[in-house]
Amino acid sequence: MMAPRVWLTARAHQVARHRATVRGLVTGALLIAGFFTLPPFRLLGGWLFG
Repeated sequence: MMAPRVWLTARAHQVARHRATVRGLVTGALLIAGFFTLPPFRLLGGWLFG
């Protein structure tokens, strides 16, 4: 749902809204990826925290 908003705000030259949307999208993607990658029972999480 965010990709169309990113595109529409860029096309409408709404720089501040576009920047905030992209930052939120990237931050959310990194948090979700970290949530599924770094638990202690996973290999990488075990290496880092175990």
